[in-house]
Amino acid sequence: MHKAWEYYDEIASRYDYMYEEPYWVLYHMLLEKLVSDQNIKGKILDLGTGTGRWAIKLAEEGADIVAVDPSEKMLSVAKMKARLNDVKIEFINAKGEALPFENATFDSVLAMGDVISYCESPQELLLEINRVLKPEGKFLATVDNAFAFLQDFVSNIESRNAEKFLNDRRVLIGDSTVSRIHFHTIPFFPEDIQSLLSETGFELTDMAGMVVFAPYDEKKLARNLENALIWEYRFCREHQLFGRAEHLFFTAMKG
Repeated sequence: MHKAWEYYDEIASRYDYMYEEPYWVLYHMLLEKLVSDQNIKGKILDLGTGTGRWAIKLAEEGADIVAVDPSEKMLSVAKMKARLNDVKIEFINAKGEALPFENATFDSVLAMGDVISYCESPQELLLEINRVLKPEGKFLATVDNAFAFLQDFVSNIESRNAEKFLNDRRVLIGDSTVSRIHFHTIPFFPEDIQSLLSETGFELTDMAGMVVFAPYDEKKLARNLENALIWEYRFCREHQLFGRAEHLFFTAMKG
């Protein structure tokens, strides 16, 4: 089975263009508000930086950024974008489970783009993140929402797949229109996140569903993104709506 980074190596040149639909614009607008709420400063590790969306944004705001990704081709795109945006970022090709940094190096760590879901061992990854964080450092991340996969299987009367998913907690994903490579994601229920954080020395401080009012009419959404953002942000932290989101955002503090 292929690794996630092999898939992203193959689609690196077109990755940014794959997320231009109104839904994804709204998703990233909401995520920017949620990250802004945390007021992260100092030295920041952008883990699984991909093509550098967050590394570049935070560097433009004056943060000291180190960006890590296992995909060399995604990093190549990120470096080009950093040069075009005239920002200084240290880019490193490495896996999250074996970070080349000393203990207590960073004030905050970001793992956006569902890095935890796509890694080989979420527990090993979080232990490593805990190691490189300073005391009381912040950890911000998104993951695939298990409710979304369960909804898809059950609504399509795929009981066998639903049971297999609940047993394995892994699902094969990948966009066949852009690559023949597929890889496993590990989706999380909200309580799974809480357990994983507790096991690896973190305290959960915030959680939100990413786009809880979907599906939208894309044409209407494109014309009313700011209005949709107001409502999404207003209700994204309502636990009873978490099951509607495809992704979950959370923040934790190192204990």
